Amino acid sequence: MKFLLPLVACLVLLAASAAELRAQFPEAKPPELQTHPDATVVTSNTFRLDMNIHQGFFNGNVIMITNNMRLRSNEMTVFFDETGSQVKRLIARGDALLEQPNRTGKSHQMEYIVAENKLIMTGNPEVIDTQNHVTGTVITLFRETDQMQVDGHSKVVLYQGANQPQAPQPASNR
Repeated sequence: MKFLLPLVACLVLLAASAAELRAQFPEAKPPELQTHPDATVVTSNTFRLDMNIHQGFFNGNVIMITNNMRLRSNEMTVFFDETGSQVKRLIARGDALLEQPNRTGKSHQMEYIVAENKLIMTGNPEVIDTQNHVTGTVITLFRETDQMQVDGHSKVVLYQGANQPQAPQPASNR
């Protein structure tokens, strides 16, 4: 019986962490995504664009929403190509939170490289999905192949059978 208490405590903390991450996003899907499914909607307290250096700067309560991903952070820098028409990469800094179907994550910084469809999480990164809880120095998510790479002091907790935690439920897409 003594060994069950730590397991139950871990499961409760894991469920609370996933619920806390999900609560960071607005419930409603932006109307732009309903009419243009490939759109990306970014909101923030302030936005500055400098096409001389091909960068956009979002600051304060930054929320980026696509049809299959939500990302929240304190600030975000977007890097455009030389023509200014395509986003090459973005860097979200400060309490970055990620929500995808069946996966949540958090770290200090997240860098998304568009051409590789790759998200690099640094600064105490943590990923919680249906059956795993992963931490490490750097966590890289490959979105198209549903693969993950963990570098530096990785810790993976696998839940199997009847004792696995409930899967994170993505926020409603009304």
